[in-house]
Amino acid sequence: MLPRLLDPENEHDYVWADSAYSGECFENLLSLGGFESLIHEKGARNHPLSDAARELNRVKSSIRACVEHVFGCMTISMGGKLTRKIGLERNEAWWGLKNLTFNFLRYLQRSSHIAVVA
Repeated sequence: MLPRLLDPENEHDYVWADSAYSGECFENLLSLGGFESLIHEKGARNHPLSDAARELNRVKSSIRACVEHVFGCMTISMGGKLTRKIGLERNEAWWGLKNLTFNFLRYLQRSSHIAVVA
């Protein structure tokens, strides 16, 4: 499925993924497409990650968490990620409203946090 997700017209050439996508075959695929891999490194039995690799994974996780929180919020508090609409226009409107609602909730969360701190 990874080749179907890679968009050569994307303005950024980075691919962020967890350690399930680590491996030589994925690295070769990304290099052929001209993408830079920011995939987590994976340790193995009797071959643990070095401290530098563990720290790099921690930095990558902090960046990926920003995206994962959006999907987590939609899954837990906004009815999930499954769409039960018929027709492309209805699906686009549904997801547009869901994204707008998430952005409003995020704005309220951020603005109330600023008011408490100030």
